[in-house]
Amino acid sequence: MRKIIILFIFLAGTLALAEGTPRISFSLESYDFGTVLQGKTVEYIFAFENKGTEDLLIKEVTTSCGCTAALVSANVIKPGETGHIKVSYDSQGRAGKVSRTITVVSNDPVEPIKELTITAMVDPSMHTTFKVNESIFSEKCSGCHFYPATGKQGKELYDTVCAFCHGRTASGLNRLRVVPKDEMDRIIRNGIIGTEMPAWIRELDGPLGDDQINSLISFIKGESG
Repeated sequence: MRKIIILFIFLAGTLALAEGTPRISFSLESYDFGTVLQGKTVEYIFAFENKGTEDLLIKEVTTSCGCTAALVSANVIKPGETGHIKVSYDSQGRAGKVSRTITVVSNDPVEPIKELTITAMVDPSMHTTFKVNESIFSEKCSGCHFYPATGKQGKELYDTVCAFCHGRTASGLNRLRVVPKDEMDRIIRNGIIGTEMPAWIRELDGPLGDDQINSLISFIKGESG
């Protein structure tokens, strides 16, 4: 019985390929940037080919972190044609060995989901004296993380002090938008103990007032520009 099932699966797959299917094939599925100086943005282009006999449709390309962005050259790749995915990694605020994943969703019936990987060793020359339990609002860090938030609202505020960790890409914002409003408000105000997320409200020594936090949440949720 088991042999019959295996034979059926094999024949079904063979028939599908005979009728014509798109097939995505990457020349390289992982790339190591080597040592990257902290604060630098590095790029790599993953090339791929449609080795099938029908149009290859790239449905979605997402990244595992806001520090990584991915842009596909075209959403439709004809049989025999090639395309590429340009990946950029922003090392600002990172240190040590890092690994990020780019997920590519297509109409390839055999491999509908492909995962690409980038790795790097980030040289933290800008933050060699920073301690893990130290606040990013400390005196030596305030010039980048505290004072730039003064007087800013919404998108400008996000771009100035939030994009540093969460990124400016749509995928980064989409990951934040799934968080309920009340939970997002609590996290921004109080931070998350044991993580890099500090308390941003002034009452807890952060740089933001209530109106700024409200404008920030409105922007993240897509309620304002």
